Amino acid sequence: MAVFSTFHGLETSKRALFTQRVALNTMGHNIANAATEGYSRQRVNMTATRPMDAPAFARSNAPGQIGTGVEYSSVVRLRDNYLDMQFRRENQSMGEWGVRDATMRSLEKIINEPSESGLRAVMDEFWNSWEVLNRDPQLLSARVDVVGTAVNLVDTLKHIDTSLNTLAADLDNNIGRKVTEANNIIENIAILNGLIRKTEGLGNNANDYRDKRDLLIDQLSTLVDVEVTETPDGILSITSAGVQVVNHEAVVPLAAANAAGATAGELAGYEASKAEVETLRQQLNAMVNTLMTGTVEVQVQNGYVASKDMVALVDVRLENGTVIPAGETIPEGSRIEAADPAQSFIRLEVNGFNGLHQLGYGLSNPPSGNRSFFTTTDGSATFTIANIQVNPDIQKNTDLIAASGKYDIVGTDAQVIRGNSDIAHAIAGLRDKVFTYPQNVTSLSQGTTDDYFRALTGDLGIRAANTTRNYNNQRDLVDAINMRRQEVSGVSLDEEMSDMIRFQHAYNAAARNMTAVDEMLDRIINGMGIVGR
Repeated sequence: MAVFSTFHGLETSKRALFTQRVALNTMGHNIANAATEGYSRQRVNMTATRPMDAPAFARSNAPGQIGTGVEYSSVVRLRDNYLDMQFRRENQSMGEWGVRDATMRSLEKIINEPSESGLRAVMDEFWNSWEVLNRDPQLLSARVDVVGTAVNLVDTLKHIDTSLNTLAADLDNNIGRKVTEANNIIENIAILNGLIRKTEGLGNNANDYRDKRDLLIDQLSTLVDVEVTETPDGILSITSAGVQVVNHEAVVPLAAANAAGATAGELAGYEASKAEVETLRQQLNAMVNTLMTGTVEVQVQNGYVASKDMVALVDVRLENGTVIPAGETIPEGSRIEAADPAQSFIRLEVNGFNGLHQLGYGLSNPPSGNRSFFTTTDGSATFTIANIQVNPDIQKNTDLIAASGKYDIVGTDAQVIRGNSDIAHAIAGLRDKVFTYPQNVTSLSQGTTDDYFRALTGDLGIRAANTTRNYNNQRDLVDAINMRRQEVSGVSLDEEMSDMIRFQHAYNAAARNMTAVDEMLDRIINGMGIVGR
């Protein structure tokens, strides 16, 4: 028959008291951190201690085993690694779409369409001013209006350019800030790697350190893509933007240039946003440059005097009867008419708005033509929203606006026909002229300037709507996964209160058991063997 210690009951009760106390303390830690971000609910794993009378040669023949109480084997946190992986994968996508959505909203505000003060309204005013000038080319107020609306158009384009530059600079600055933020997180993860290695190397569970590390990885996944590798001893290595930023306790900080290698997260969103800004800029540049230099076929009345050397599309006849075949050069100063007597006009090909304006003559005598209405501030042959300007000479002297396409010789002097508005009429007609645009910037390769701008704003709206939809979908997905994570790791106060009652009752019962055993021992020690005293 097995022989048990007289104090066996005390030892069993003591173990129960210790274990239930640890459970109560852990539960109190859960309650205290119910609102702590990133905290995972912890649980004490209890197990019965090794029973007495284990199988051996000296084993008693008495039936049954006598238990020795309870002990806790570990204090673990409740966490689902699969949900963590899902959360970070979707969170980094949400970070990217969030930045892109904010950028597209900014671009829409910059274009500001439809509105009564956007680029479309300014362009309408510009074309309308040319129609007014066409009706009366001598009218000073009409000439002033043409220059004024042209300056407004240029100012609006430059304002858009400035806004795009500011937005692009903000994106670059944000990349720098986010890289700094990411590097701080990376350094802290490496430090926690060391703390977890040391703590768990002693056989403990570094639950709180692991919570902090997981929270930092969650935050890092908002900024940049993360690929996490964990060793059997719980040490993490992380690769972000193609760089192994954490290797156990070693750190390789990110640089701003690494943002280009990010496949997700806010850094990838900023890179994609920079591309969106550049796309819009190129679309606007293409519109402006095509309007200024795109191929335009124009008809001028018989009697037109060439303001410069130009190429005829049809056979033309000079005053001296010389016929210049189509494709040949018409010398500057030649008064020409169609070689076909049945035609009252001549077809010419010029380069855009400026080419058309260069055909005409202002009000000054002797007539002078071949003057560009728009020029570039940097002398470039390519017009952009940044370098376009109204010819400074025309801004100073509105008589230089070339509305007329004819002049007469009075005596020996050449004098502009001030009431002629052939060129003003042709320029006003550019509003409905179909141009050919670069095919790689918008879905519209041919159309009027208004068509192109509508396509541009429509394309921007579609991309913005698509970005917003993706961001909202991604946010809902992240919220759903996070909710599932909270179901596993979150602290439920109701559940903790239930556990509190359970552990408290167990503790009280163990204490009462110890008291009962103590009273029994008191009887043995102090109440027995006193006969004859």
